[in-house]
Amino acid sequence: MSSKRYYESKWDFEVPVCGWREWFIIEEKTEKPGMSMEQEKIQFQVKENRAEPVCGMLAIGVAVFIFIMWLRHPSGRGGGLLLFVPLIFMITVGLLAFVDYFHRKLLVDEMNICYVNIFGKEKRFTLDEIGFCKVGAGGGQDVLVLYDLLGGKLCKLGTDMRGFAQFHQYLLDNRVRVEWSGKRMSGQAMHWVDAVQGESAVCEEEIRKCTEKFYEKIAPIFREWEKRNRKFHVSWEIGFAQYAGDDLTKRCRLRERTSSLHEPLETIPLSYECIFEAYLKSEDAYIVDSRGREIYIILPYLARTKSYQIGEGTRIRKMDEGSLQEWLTEELMGLERELPKHRYRREKFHLCHKLSLYAGIEGEVSGLRQ
Repeated sequence: MSSKRYYESKWDFEVPVCGWREWFIIEEKTEKPGMSMEQEKIQFQVKENRAEPVCGMLAIGVAVFIFIMWLRHPSGRGGGLLLFVPLIFMITVGLLAFVDYFHRKLLVDEMNICYVNIFGKEKRFTLDEIGFCKVGAGGGQDVLVLYDLLGGKLCKLGTDMRGFAQFHQYLLDNRVRVEWSGKRMSGQAMHWVDAVQGESAVCEEEIRKCTEKFYEKIAPIFREWEKRNRKFHVSWEIGFAQYAGDDLTKRCRLRERTSSLHEPLETIPLSYECIFEAYLKSEDAYIVDSRGREIYIILPYLARTKSYQIGEGTRIRKMDEGSLQEWLTEELMGLERELPKHRYRREKFHLCHKLSLYAGIEGEVSGLRQ
């Protein structure tokens, strides 16, 4: 089973907020018979994505095509260095892409890490030898560079490599300092990065109190937006929705999404997602765009996922609240600017899942009342 931790917003135009959100995907392996998530060893690898050999094949194919066309239609001014140097370069790049795909990787086995470069040379080190790492632009692409305790470079990985999200979470869970460069990121994207970087672990008993306090902080942001936009005669329906991981893998409209969890919860399941959801309404009807899609904002707040800290099975992760609030404030400002530019309509329907003022195990309510 794999579940995605994500944030999202939707209205009738494309939202250029954070194209990097797919990097924060935490993959959870399906439990093997006789083995719980608590017993799993931390083993995974980071490899080049499948686009690498495709690009290599394309480069070689284009070079071969040009060469065949030259053989069939020779020209008195063609050939020589002007033809063969570019062809040799394209074939070399294509072959290197194939070699890079099959050789370059990073293997993680608990505390032990092995990096294999494009030529198959191995470099072994342990988690304790990593001092810090930097994520940012380098060589025309976004890369992660690992440094040792003295500042020497250990290895470099592309952020588009398969398994990068797992390795990023592995570093965070084991308290390795990760520095992000914001040169190519928007302000909203940086807020989201900060929310992930600043996540904290909570226990089951703390979920109720955390969600109540977060609701008290975030609800005024929506109410203030409603006051500034009285002319639209709209309001927000907000609350927490609780899901099992499998609930989020079903492809459907958000209004049709259901939860397999039976509330009130007596315990937090191994696969658990608590998401803050907001839907734009006008009186007793919801606002939808020209395609009938809901106008909504989704914020992941809590998730129980596999932990990559040595000796820990699972962890209930809470996103950094301050960064989420900053992201939400900018997102609502963007909606405020775009709302008058598009046509919307009202549609009556019912959400198939429950939105609550709090989440977690049922118990004494410390502040809010349902």
